[in-house]
Amino acid sequence: MKVYGITGGAGTGKSEVIKMLQENFGGCVIMSDEVARELMQKGNISYQLIVEYFGRDILMDDGEIDRKKLADHVFNNKEALEKLNSMTHPYVKDEIRKLIAEAEASGECRFVALESAILLECGYEDICDEFWYVYTKPEIRRQRMKETRNYSDEKVDSVMRNQQPDEVFFEQCSFVIKNNTTLSDVYAQLKEKLAQQ
Repeated sequence: MKVYGITGGAGTGKSEVIKMLQENFGGCVIMSDEVARELMQKGNISYQLIVEYFGRDILMDDGEIDRKKLADHVFNNKEALEKLNSMTHPYVKDEIRKLIAEAEASGECRFVALESAILLECGYEDICDEFWYVYTKPEIRRQRMKETRNYSDEKVDSVMRNQQPDEVFFEQCSFVIKNNTTLSDVYAQLKEKLAQQ
């Protein structure tokens, strides 16, 4: 069973593409952020490592990690971010491998779509058969982030600065989904691509 890694920056519409792959094309979806979030909950491996390293002041009243406080700790701190990544990414990958095996064993999936903004940086070549990039023009992405996330121009600038340039994705992804017009156009691109698989 094929595993397609779906990636793209903030505001490209990855979630719409993922929804379509699941609802219209029989794909089983794995969201890497959700896997990471789960592993950061109380009692799980990443939780223990993060609290040991960053201290208890990043916790909320219920003992769970306050993701905003944690983000503030690693924002513009390369060393802290690398440390956090080392406490999450390897375990996320292990869990994703398990979820793929379960999806395959269920016999209910035509393929697996693994969504992550950082597939390329985190070395998912050993898990994915192909990388697919959701591409959206920068001006459309900016507009979407402002409308759907209420981001200020400064916040949008910061998000876009911290993400890989489009050229990197074009170079490393075997399929580019252009999401600049309508969702029916995206649907047509996916239909054509999956018909070839």
